[in-house]
Amino acid sequence: MALWGKGDARWIVEEREDAKNVNNWHWSEVDASVPSKKFFKEKFLELGESGTEGSVRISEVTKCDGEASVNNRKGKVIYFFEWNIELKWCGKTATSNDNITGKIEIENISEENSEDDVDITTRQTKNGNEHTKLHQIVKSQLAPKCRAIIGDYIKYLQVTHGKQVVLPTKKGEGINSQPSKSKAAPPMSSIKQKMSETVISSKPTESVENKRTDINLNDGFLCRVDDLFHCFVNPDKMKAYFNGAADVDPREGGKFSMLCGMISGTYLEIKPNESIQWHWRFNDWPANTYSTVTLKFKDTGTSTELTLNQVGVPQYSVEQIKSGWYKYYFNAIKRTFGYGSGTL
Repeated sequence: MALWGKGDARWIVEEREDAKNVNNWHWSEVDASVPSKKFFKEKFLELGESGTEGSVRISEVTKCDGEASVNNRKGKVIYFFEWNIELKWCGKTATSNDNITGKIEIENISEENSEDDVDITTRQTKNGNEHTKLHQIVKSQLAPKCRAIIGDYIKYLQVTHGKQVVLPTKKGEGINSQPSKSKAAPPMSSIKQKMSETVISSKPTESVENKRTDINLNDGFLCRVDDLFHCFVNPDKMKAYFNGAADVDPREGGKFSMLCGMISGTYLEIKPNESIQWHWRFNDWPANTYSTVTLKFKDTGTSTELTLNQVGVPQYSVEQIKSGWYKYYFNAIKRTFGYGSGTL
């Protein structure tokens, strides 16, 4: 037997930093959910803005729902995360000491979306000139800062947590401390696709639920624009074609629930006889999953054309949702009010 440290080098066990996962070949994972929540709270609570009209700041992170994980497979680092965040803003105008408040909702924060694709909605709690002044500051100045924080979060995951799953190899190779600038990173969606081909997920339905797509529909109605528009904002009309199954608060920020809670959401924007935007979900979607629905109304002279764009629909639910728009909305409206036949 050779003395310790002597003998044929082939039989001497080396000390390696990656000895637990040589060459980072095996799957490893770090749960980044808790530190991610801390990151968001710290960053958002630092935001504030002041000007001649007044000052606003983020006073509270009222919701921070989601999860994040960083994974390694064969030395490649993959990031999975999905977050929905709600912030409370407050402020005062230069001419009033009233404490004015509102909300900022940030949705669709995920590895499949860049910071520019994230949905950010701002609201004021009450109507009024003073409230509107501060709301404009929030929309024009605080919202872009929120979007920038989402971009910083992606870098934070790379720098802070990426290096935890890739151990330095014998040659000292490990994950870069900074995202690569010389070569653009491949789209996260393509990375997830490649990973699914080689790795069996511990949550087999998760990747299916996370796939989102858009829906675009068009239909014509034999009625005036204002008649059709009121079918989506007038509670009595909505109860008529839903057969009473509608609880509606038709104002910006107002909630709605229809078909015994099968459909629910919030009115985001109402432009009379032009367009309506909803925060919209179906009750069997995963928790905190919403889509954005935009309805546009156009007078063609002989009818009213309705264009629907729905962004962020879970892939598995597309055909069901398409069918539902025609069954419960379009065809029901035509049948109830006679907008499918006759003349204007």
